[in-house]
Amino acid sequence: MRSLDGKTVMITGAARALGRSHALLFAEHGADLLLVDLCKERQGPYPLSTRRQLEETARECRRSGGTVVTAAADVREQKEVDEAVAAGLTEFGRIDVLVNNAGLLAPGGVLSHRLSEQEWELVIDVNLNGTWRCCRAVLPGMVERRAGAIVNTASTGGLIAYEMFSSYVASKHAVVGLTKALALEYGRHGVRVNAVCPSTVRAEEALGSRSTAAVAESVGTSLDDYEAGSASFHALRRLVTAEEVSRACLWLAGDQSSGVTGTAMVVDAGYTAR
Repeated sequence: MRSLDGKTVMITGAARALGRSHALLFAEHGADLLLVDLCKERQGPYPLSTRRQLEETARECRRSGGTVVTAAADVREQKEVDEAVAAGLTEFGRIDVLVNNAGLLAPGGVLSHRLSEQEWELVIDVNLNGTWRCCRAVLPGMVERRAGAIVNTASTGGLIAYEMFSSYVASKHAVVGLTKALALEYGRHGVRVNAVCPSTVRAEEALGSRSTAAVAESVGTSLDDYEAGSASFHALRRLVTAEEVSRACLWLAGDQSSGVTGTAMVVDAGYTAR
């Protein structure tokens, strides 16, 4: 029996990058999936995901034999989040696991006083408020069943600070705090809430990664040079891979981690060991 057989998992930001990696691994381990992404034809600080990319992820996941439902939703809009959750409940009857993956790494690369209020609010609204909105949508069902697992995506930026990315650092520190608060509130209802904290994740063309390239551009360097420079600050002298982050999420989502809640699991190749 695979570790997620019989479980339904909702993943936000599932069209590409870490979200696609999570979806593929969870599908391999038997999960039925509700895959959610923005899927709107507009540009943010870097090109955002498309419906085509979300459906590509879904097709790859279906090859593992599970049922996959896709939904377009902006995590800044509670109504859209609620509608996505409703689509999952209609198909599956419940959501056992939520992986809050949707997030923005930019705009950044500038001193804090040079950020506009709109740029600041965009990152906070997606990374922090969006995480809370998705939790808010699934928690009633988890409380009713007295079972569930939530994995929030924080970052090493939720534990330490980076220059020139204050909005991102603030949002991810807050996600860690939200994770701990929810763990305390909902543990008595059988719901576990944890966070995963990756450092820079190596860009992979097959996953459609974009955010690391955007960071490299914002600091005036190439993707290759940025990744090489960043790797030198990691104890393993390399960046973590998307699959390594996905495996941490898989463990936190499954029964193997049944005694774990309120944690911020670091997957950073030793970056924060300094």
